[in-house]
Amino acid sequence: MNQPLKSRSAEIPKLTEDQLGIMREFLVQTLDQAASSMGQMLRIRIKADLLGFGEGEIDRIQEFDDLGQFRVHVMKVALKGPIGGAFYFIVNSHELDTINRVCLPKEVSAPTNSESRQIKFGFIAEIENMIAALATTEISEFLGVQLFGQVPEISIIQGNAVNEYLWEEAHANHSTFFVRSVLAGMVVEVAPHFIWMLDDEFKRILRMNS
Repeated sequence: MNQPLKSRSAEIPKLTEDQLGIMREFLVQTLDQAASSMGQMLRIRIKADLLGFGEGEIDRIQEFDDLGQFRVHVMKVALKGPIGGAFYFIVNSHELDTINRVCLPKEVSAPTNSESRQIKFGFIAEIENMIAALATTEISEFLGVQLFGQVPEISIIQGNAVNEYLWEEAHANHSTFFVRSVLAGMVVEVAPHFIWMLDDEFKRILRMNS
């Protein structure tokens, strides 16, 4: 059974309403930029939806449990620098197929051989990495710190295992602040999740800068 996440720095005060308001404005702006960049790469209209953010650990996402054994593509980009944490870009196999079918030439998207699969995964990985890099840059500039994204880690797991994966990641990385968002197609039915998990140092620096 999942246990409450304990912070390494329990003495750090909670963020104020004003600080959370500043963070909301930053997130909306950053996610809109991510949606615009993703839309340009996919050549489809994308809208960013900020579904939640705050202190503590992210709530269980029922949508993943509902996928059952349906395969899900998870890309993690861990942060390197004064702030610990990671970004997670999560897309199910149906959405991945839709993106490839809409955005790649038919001679690439139609075949199912290993070379074609490698191109398809490479395409979505490039998009995911671009979005993570954009978010890393925006946080760095917003807080006046120097952050870098580490080499992406890609996993393919069952949908009903995603929540457990995120819980384990939160505890392993001492996450105490989360962001949950979706980058959804406005015409094409794709809605990958873009999730952030950050540690106490993020909150400490945010308090210092606001």
